[in-house]
Amino acid sequence: MTDLVGAVETSSVRAGNGRIVDQHTLDAWASEIEQEFVRRTPSSKAAFERSRDLIPGGVPGGLGFLSPYPVYFERAEGAYVWDADGNKYLDVMSGDWLLPLGHVHPEVFSATVRQLGAGTTYCSPHTTLGYEMAAELNARIPSLERIRFTASGTEATMTALRLARAFTGRGKIAKMRGGYHGTHDLSLIANGRFADPDLVPPGLIPGAADAVVILPYNDPDGAEEIITRHAPDLAAVIIEPVLGGSGMVAATPDFLSRLRSVTERHGILLIFDEVVTFPVSPGGAQGLFGIRPDLTTLGKAIGGGLPLGAYGGRADIMDLVDPVLDPVTQMRHGTTLGGIPVTLAAGLAQLRALTPAVHEHLSALGEYLRGGVRDIAQRRRVPLQVTGLAHFFGLHWTPAPVVDFDTASASDRKITALLTTSLYSQGILMFKSALGTVTAPMNESDVDIFLAAVDRALVHSGLAQG
Repeated sequence: MTDLVGAVETSSVRAGNGRIVDQHTLDAWASEIEQEFVRRTPSSKAAFERSRDLIPGGVPGGLGFLSPYPVYFERAEGAYVWDADGNKYLDVMSGDWLLPLGHVHPEVFSATVRQLGAGTTYCSPHTTLGYEMAAELNARIPSLERIRFTASGTEATMTALRLARAFTGRGKIAKMRGGYHGTHDLSLIANGRFADPDLVPPGLIPGAADAVVILPYNDPDGAEEIITRHAPDLAAVIIEPVLGGSGMVAATPDFLSRLRSVTERHGILLIFDEVVTFPVSPGGAQGLFGIRPDLTTLGKAIGGGLPLGAYGGRADIMDLVDPVLDPVTQMRHGTTLGGIPVTLAAGLAQLRALTPAVHEHLSALGEYLRGGVRDIAQRRRVPLQVTGLAHFFGLHWTPAPVVDFDTASASDRKITALLTTSLYSQGILMFKSALGTVTAPMNESDVDIFLAAVDRALVHSGLAQG
């Protein structure tokens, strides 16, 4: 059986209207996908074999691994990327949500090169860039009364949670079942990236799991009851307004509103993790939903394709990291590469280019894609669902509505992995987790390319009807 996405362990799968697809059909589809993948990517195979002795998995960072080997890329422009064999791909990964304006945006490129010529960092602040970036973010998200920059979203959420514990004097935090907030210890509890959601991964600080209270997503009554029960120990509730790694599942307005009211009632800080969701509107997800959190974490798209994160919020909370107010503060936040001039220059240029018109275009194009997937599912009579908000989307193979981590987990991930891997050979670069995004350089014709590829994959798979 193919290595490409792993063996389909079930002996059969339901493919719409209760029809059973046998194992032979699935095996044949997987074999076809692998053969075409290998045929198209010999240079990537060579790059993998050259790299893997020194680099685990052949991938310098944590993303990009694909079995039997990753695809290696050489250049990008706009909405497209080209691999080591010269194959062109429509990019719906967007650098892991970094590039809503697409690759090599001229204004972002110019600002980055200009600052490179003036120095990447001085280990001291730039005359204007830090202030201008903070002012731009504050104008978009008024809850960011004070802001500090980091080198990543992981650093931002880790520091915000520590800040919440320091400010409240309480030792525990609450997070959503399936919520992902980076790779620090508290985030790795029930974070949606493991097949077993209750798994406590190895290597965590002893007691880390005991410091985390797990909440049900999009269940206002259930979440409020748990928060109220644990309130004396809870420093903060942290939430992604769109549950990213668990399937791009948007929170309901009622759920977010209830979280805001119950946390205020008990003196618990509400933290919006907008590392992914910031570009969904000019004011981020909190602007879209009309909720004002106490703290916000940012990353990914605010850096213009370079490593940049941020955390900020109420002035009285952020006072704890202000060395003017307390020169020997125990809440010191030191970061070598957080908010260095070159990343601030790239990020500021991207923010200024993310105009209301661009946001409107992204949201309309995202809904066009989601509508197209729904039409394909209906026409081909398959249990393919699509979730998302604004320009983000997630694909799920399940007949049940996807509203939280558990319903997203009901999706047959082996089927979606086969589907997304088949898209590689049709020139679509997409996460194997079946998540994606449109970007500003795209138009409806580009989305039609994606939709046609999905439709062809379903037809070739033997799963489709009609």
